[in-house]
Amino acid sequence: MKTELLRFRKYSHAGQLTAIRRSAAILSAAFFLALGTHHAAAQTSVTVPDLSASSGFTGVYASSARTYQLIIDDSLLTALNGKYLTSIAFRLPANATSNWPATDATFPSYEIFLSNGVEPPNRQFDFSANVVGPQTQVRSGVLVVPAGALTSGADPNAFSHTINFNTPYLYTGTNLVIEIRHTGNDISSSRSTNSTGTSTAGYGTLYTACWQGTAGVVQGNFSFVKINSQDALGVKSVELDTEMTVYPNPVKDVLHVRSARNIIEFTVFNYAGQKIMVQSDDSGLQKLNVAHLPAGNYILQTLDKEGNSVSTRFIKN
Repeated sequence: MKTELLRFRKYSHAGQLTAIRRSAAILSAAFFLALGTHHAAAQTSVTVPDLSASSGFTGVYASSARTYQLIIDDSLLTALNGKYLTSIAFRLPANATSNWPATDATFPSYEIFLSNGVEPPNRQFDFSANVVGPQTQVRSGVLVVPAGALTSGADPNAFSHTINFNTPYLYTGTNLVIEIRHTGNDISSSRSTNSTGTSTAGYGTLYTACWQGTAGVVQGNFSFVKINSQDALGVKSVELDTEMTVYPNPVKDVLHVRSARNIIEFTVFNYAGQKIMVQSDDSGLQKLNVAHLPAGNYILQTLDKEGNSVSTRFIKN
C-alpha cells in the first residue's frame, strides 16, 4: 500500500509538472505572437539610396573573399536615429533572370562591422581611414544563403534575403559605415546585387563605396541596402511585474532574477522563437549563467510551482 501511494505521488507530481510546462508553452506561444505584433509596429526600415538604378556589383555575395565598405551620409538615415539597427538586406538587379543561389551557399566566415564615418566626399582607399571612432562588430560566424533566397522577376526586385545581426547597433544620427568582410562561398558562384554606378546622382556626396579582393582597395558601385531597425530594448533592469525583476540588463555572464515566487525553471529563447537553453532551479538561487550565449537579444521565460509563466527580454553583451 505504501509503495502504491509513493507511485501515485510520483505520478501525480510528474503529471502536474507536465501540465505546468504545457500551460507555459501555450503562454510562450502567445507571448511570441504578441512580441511579433509589437515589433512589426515598431520596426523602421530605410533603403539607401532611395532611387532606381540598374547597375550591379559583385561584393556582398562574391564566391571569393571580399571586404566591402559602404559609407552613408547621416541625412539619409534620419528615420533611424535613436533606434537599434538589427539587420540589412540586398536585392538582385532588375535584369536577373533567376533566383539565387541554385543551391544553398555557405560563407564560412561573414562579418559585419558598423561605425561612424567620414563624409562621403572624404572617402579614401583605406578602410580604417574612413572609420571615425570604434567599429562595432554586429555579425560574425557562418552565413548560409538558402537556395533561391534572392528572388528575381520584379523591377525592382525584393529585398528577399535578410542578413541578421548577432548584436543590435544603436544608431545615434552620425554618418554610417557598413563594412562587410567575408571569405567567399562554397558553391563557386558569385551573384551581383542591384547597385548604383559611380556617376549616379548622390554618389560621392551622399553615399560611396570601396572594396578589396586580392589586390588593393578600389572604388566600387554602391549596392542598394535596406537597413532594418527597431525601437530601443535595453534598460538597466526590466520590471516584469511588481514582484519580479531581472538584472543586469544588458548582461555579460550571470543573469539574476528577483522574485517573491518560487521559480522552478528558466527557459531562454532567441528572437526566432527557438529554445536555446533550459535550466531547472532547484537551489532557489534564482539566477542563470548566460556567459556561453552569443551576444544578442533573447527572451527569458520563468516558470513557478503554481504554473505561472512570465517572459521578458534581455540583452547579452
